[in-house]
Parts: sequence; C-alpha cells; structure tokens
Amino acid sequence: MWSDLRAHDPARYLTALLAPRHARAGLLALYAFNTELARIPGLVSEPQLGEIRLQWWRDALGRMGGDVSSGAPVADALGLAIRTYDLPRAMLLGMIDARSADLDGGGFADFQALKAYLYKSQGAVFALGAHILGGGAGDFARVANAAGLAYGLAELLRNLPRDTAAGRVMAPLSLLQEHNIDPELLLAGEAGKRIHPVVAELAREARAALEAARKELALCDKSAHPAFAPLKLVQPILAKVEKPGHNPLRDIAEINPLLRFWRLWRAARSGWV
Repeated sequence: MWSDLRAHDPARYLTALLAPRHARAGLLALYAFNTELARIPGLVSEPQLGEIRLQWWRDALGRMGGDVSSGAPVADALGLAIRTYDLPRAMLLGMIDARSADLDGGGFADFQALKAYLYKSQGAVFALGAHILGGGAGDFARVANAAGLAYGLAELLRNLPRDTAAGRVMAPLSLLQEHNIDPELLLAGEAGKRIHPVVAELAREARAALEAARKELALCDKSAHPAFAPLKLVQPILAKVEKPGHNPLRDIAEINPLLRFWRLWRAARSGWV
C-alpha cells in the first residue's frame, strides 16, 4: 500500500519508518495521503478531472468517522489515523483545497500567495506529523509554517524541470516579472540566465525559513522533533540547485539515496535539523 509513497516521496517514507513505533502507522497514512494529493495533476488530462478527484477526497474525509471501508487503502488508513490520533479534519481539508493550485498551474500572483499555499500544504504535513507524535497540531503552527516554507521552496526548486515540462508555473509571477521572464518562456525552458536570480531569491527565502524553523523547533517538545526530519534535506537540495553549471530548468536536483538516508537517520536520532 505504501509503494507510491516510497517511490514519490522517499524522504517522508523514511521519516515515518525512522519515527517512534507508536507513530509509524499514522505518519505513513498522513504522508501517503499527501502523496495522493500531490500526484493528481500528473494523473489527469484536464483540471476539471483533477477537481473531481479532490472532491472525492473531500467527500471521503467527511465519511471517515466510522469503520466502514471506502475501498481505497490510503483513505482507510487515513481514517484510522484520524480516529487513533484525533487528527484535526480542518487541516486535512485545507491540504485538499490547497492542491487546486497545482491543477491550475498558472503560478502564484506573488510570494505571499505562494507562502499561503505552502503553509496549507507542506506546513500542514509537518504540523499533523507533530500531532501524531504526541504534540498538538495547533501548538506547532509557527514551526510548521516555517518548516513548510523551507521544505516547500526547496522542493519547488528541485522540481522546476518536472513542473515546467508538465506546463505548471509554480514560481511567483511577480518575481518572474521583476526579472523580465514571461511564464511562457519559462515553460519552454528558454528563460536562460534570467532564471538564476529567481532561483537565488527563492533559495534565500528557503534558508531564512529553515533558520526560523530551527529556532522555533528548539522551543518545542522534543517528542515531535522526528516529524521535522525532512528539513535535513533542504540544505543539500539548495546547494545542488545553486551549483555552478546546474540548469534549474533542465536538471533535477536529486539527492543521493545514501546521503538522504544518512541525514534523515541522524535527524531522527538527534532531533536536530
């Protein structure tokens, strides 16, 4: 049941496996749910079809109070996690709603709009993970938002080639305009060197958010720290996308699997990201 999660989000798959035993099933369900949402744009040919899939998840979320199977393994696992860990449904619903932006793919008006999207998508995953580990999702709002911004921006930069190839502009339109980059030029992979200042600015924002997350995490209950282990991958991703000779629109900044495991293992054991 977890094969799609392992293939599409190996960092969070490993995070769940390295977490304390009592939280593993819940984390696997949460991360698999997030992967299901993230994969929707690549599985549909029209945004309307994607919205139908998102609506299915909204409806399924509303029916997850009982023990009746939905026929979908990930939905059933999420339902069990909701009952076991008392997960806040509003936050899960926000994750679903945020993914409409993936279907549109037309870009975010400005950085504030991008931040709001990352708070509701990536940030919610961190907050809910902390909740499963024993904290309260609301208690981790500040650190989860900073973590979601740092990790989300790193992933955005890492996946630029995939998103542009799929016809999606995920960078803020105001930032592209500032550097005289037409979105259509970006999608064609022909922005040239003008894309580098955009990458540099988003990387700076990611590093600032990572530092903020670290400071906030130091003040939080250590029992929830393993949920933030993926932050350990932010620096290596940013180093790759800013490496001389790296083409942000052609080259995907992949992380060596052994390095990924090592950094996540260290984060899970030490609690430091």
